[in-house]
Amino acid sequence: MESLLAVLNRITPYGSERGFVELCWHQLSNVITSKEASAWSSDKRDHFMVFTNFFIVTARAVFTVRDALIRANVSDLSSILLIELAESLDDLQEFASAVGQDELIETIDDYVEIILDRTNYSLEVTKIEFAAGYFKMFFLTVHDLNLKKRIQKISEFFHNKTLIYE
Repeated sequence: MESLLAVLNRITPYGSERGFVELCWHQLSNVITSKEASAWSSDKRDHFMVFTNFFIVTARAVFTVRDALIRANVSDLSSILLIELAESLDDLQEFASAVGQDELIETIDDYVEIILDRTNYSLEVTKIEFAAGYFKMFFLTVHDLNLKKRIQKISEFFHNKTLIYE
């Protein structure tokens, strides 16, 4: 299994948490202010709000975990980092378990289509398509991190190590 730091470095090469979250907010605000969104039912608006929250919380958690791994000079989680990063890891696991991959793809594709419909300039379309591809890759990769298995592996190792010393 590829190290967690390698995966997170691969999906976060384009800047900081702040920049990524600002990009998310900007594009999601373009979606909700569109003419398509004005025709949404209340359920569809609720769905949008849930996904907006998932996107922002998940993005922040990814950068928090990545930065902690870099600061600790390790490539994977340790028992100490499990404690320190409990909230961020919970956020990432919640995202992966609450959102199905097909639903995630469909939702991102729907939002990108709305944003592209609002754009009239070919250069802007290219930028949006690039950003959308990155956005989709980012969240699909996070969805497939298999954190539960990674955490279980560390917990078992720590438990076995404790038994040896007792």
